[in-house]
Amino acid sequence: MFNDVTTKYDLSDATWEILIMLGIAFLLGYLLRHFLDYMNSATPAVTALGVFGKEYAEDNLRIVEGIGPKIESLLNADGINTWSELATSSTDRLQGILNRAGDRFKMHNPRTWAEQAGLARDGKWQELKDMQDHLMGGL
Repeated sequence: MFNDVTTKYDLSDATWEILIMLGIAFLLGYLLRHFLDYMNSATPAVTALGVFGKEYAEDNLRIVEGIGPKIESLLNADGINTWSELATSSTDRLQGILNRAGDRFKMHNPRTWAEQAGLARDGKWQELKDMQDHLMGGL
């Protein structure tokens, strides 16, 4: 009976099958590790997309709590187009832009806008999100 088992099953074939399965497992593990490394090293804009949604690309001022499309266009018209430019703008300058736009805009308070823009510029997405979770209309 022992001879029947050995003649029906060739151990060299089993060895090759195991080696092939191990090779495939190694390759899949290697690819998965590199895919995860790639996902963890995403650029700030990609990270912002993950935190804030696809409508917020790099230097979109509307990522700042309290800034909508109309206020963004007012800031753009005054030369503030990037997070860096907004981050270095004084509250007085920002309030002046709002005041010149009329009663509808001067009620907004830009006190935290520069700080929020600085966090976005520096890629500190979780800090920005945490800050915005405590803000109401940019205040």
